[in-house]
Amino acid sequence: MTIKEIFRLSHRELVAYRTRSRATVITIGVLFGFLLAILFIMQGLENIALKYAGNKTDNVVYLASSYENRNLVLERISEFDGEITTLTNEQKAEIGEEIPDSFVLAKFDNLENAYRYYSKTDAKELHYNADDYEIVELFSNQVRAYRYFREKNRSFVRPASIVLMIVSAFILAFTMAHLIASSTKTFVLYRSIGASRVQLLIIYFVYLMELCVRAAIFAICLGLVLAAIMTGVGWNYLLEQLIEVYPNVPEFPPILLGVNWQCFEVIVCMFLAAPVSFLLCLDQFSNKKIAQKLKGD
Repeated sequence: MTIKEIFRLSHRELVAYRTRSRATVITIGVLFGFLLAILFIMQGLENIALKYAGNKTDNVVYLASSYENRNLVLERISEFDGEITTLTNEQKAEIGEEIPDSFVLAKFDNLENAYRYYSKTDAKELHYNADDYEIVELFSNQVRAYRYFREKNRSFVRPASIVLMIVSAFILAFTMAHLIASSTKTFVLYRSIGASRVQLLIIYFVYLMELCVRAAIFAICLGLVLAAIMTGVGWNYLLEQLIEVYPNVPEFPPILLGVNWQCFEVIVCMFLAAPVSFLLCLDQFSNKKIAQKLKGD
């Protein structure tokens, strides 16, 4: 049996059980579509928030740090690609107060590096007291905004992706079980024309993957539509809030649509559901099970 024949036979199963296949695609697509919509919206909201937050400093992050071990401060700034700097007269006037000599001022061109430095997650490794290590962001709140979105993603998106993958795996397994129950004679037909057990498994695995491809396309389209709707609904409200928080910043369109690596992780989770559900139904392809179903028929 050639690869072309395998794909043709797997597609035949989808066409033969069109209603059931569409119901599975829509169910899984809706589950992941809502999750993708949340990801698109949250990333779009993060993009616009950081654009406003970083406008005043051209996206440069200024952090003033103080700790009893000054060499440790300098070492950490260097490790996270920070650069020691001094304030201009205009910047000093904007702050409105003198920065104590105990503070070291550094600027970071990369927000992620600034966030990692600010988070002090290496306290145990470098043996310093994070509570006594003081860090203050000047001129903007980019790090705080960045941290807010990181925490939301960590506490919600990853757990939700795992739960949805498990639910989708069971939906696919349920679909596969019903398909197998009604396709016993088809199995015998395939075996009679020379299909081996491995080829039989490949046919139905490809069928599951085709369901996942269609569900992924549906989920992406649904996510984009929901993100567009939220953008339209919240446009004026977001502009009002952003202008209130950042009064001297030019207006940027609050488009709630952004893409990050987590979006691709969600799609990968969808396709991981296929082999998981396939393994759950693997015993249904044994000769013993097929014989029992034939006797039942």
